[in-house]
Formats: sequence, C-alpha cells, structure tokens
Amino acid sequence: MIASVVKEMALTRAEFLRLLPGAAGGLPVHEDGGVVWVGDAVEIVAEPLPPRRLGLFEIPVMRVTLRFHGCGEEDAWAFVRRFDRAFQKGGG
Repeated sequence: MIASVVKEMALTRAEFLRLLPGAAGGLPVHEDGGVVWVGDAVEIVAEPLPPRRLGLFEIPVMRVTLRFHGCGEEDAWAFVRRFDRAFQKGGG
C-alpha cells in the first residue's frame, strides 16, 4: 500500500498552486492551514527548501509530500502519474 510519496521540485509555491489543478483530474483542490487537499484522499504539503545555485543562476526548490488517505494503491499511483505529467517541464 502506498502511503506517501516525497518529491523535490524546482518551482515556487505560486507555480505549484497554479499547476496543481491540472494534476487533480477534475477533483476539487482546497487549502487548509498550509496543507493542500485534492478531493478528500490526497493531502499535499509543500515546503520551501534552500534554492539551488548554479553560478549566478538560482532555482527555487520545494519538498512536496503527497499522502494518500482511504484510496487504493492503483488509484494512488494513477494520481502520482497524473501529478508528474502536470508538473513536467521541458521535453522529457
């Protein structure tokens, strides 16, 4: 059973919240005290990390934790795949 997935993502919180509805698959998205919920089954905590620096170039980074409540493993992995596609950058 998949309980949670943790990712480090190169984006700001504003970018995260703007792109999240594309990962929700039509489910409602709401924020409650810094925790974002997709429907009633997916709890998401997005915490800022220190930015990555490449010379003068700075990349924002967040640790994003997806926690699944009351959904089966197949549904959880389907959400993770949809989440990854919604946040994919570049060509691959």
